[in-house]
Amino acid sequence: MIPFGVTQVPMKPVFHTAAFLHVGVPVWDISDDAGVTDMLVRTPALGKSLAKALADKPVVLMRGHGNVVVGPTVKRAVIRAVYTEVNARLQTTALGLGGPIRYISPQEGAARDQSPGEEARTWDMWQLKVTGK
Repeated sequence: MIPFGVTQVPMKPVFHTAAFLHVGVPVWDISDDAGVTDMLVRTPALGKSLAKALADKPVVLMRGHGNVVVGPTVKRAVIRAVYTEVNARLQTTALGLGGPIRYISPQEGAARDQSPGEEARTWDMWQLKVTGK
């Protein structure tokens, strides 16, 4: 995540389960509001600034820190967080290969938003992996 928050390379969706990124991934820089800090959101004012940068997006990158991911449910937020990380690795690999990248289009992303897939199956698989049950 961090390389996309400290460079001019925008994070874009490269695979279907990260298609929710088609709306764009803003970057929030704490120094814009607070100058030199320890890079942690420690005040309500900084929290509001971060929320403003997130706006209506599912993900916002925090320069030099990581990211914030939201969703309408805990399951959706966790799934988005995991697949945002996977997308970052895949996009980095694709960028390293060179040449043009055919990202998930806004139209494909919007179609995926309408039919996001079966979250319960993913959640149950992860739960089994963690708990053995």
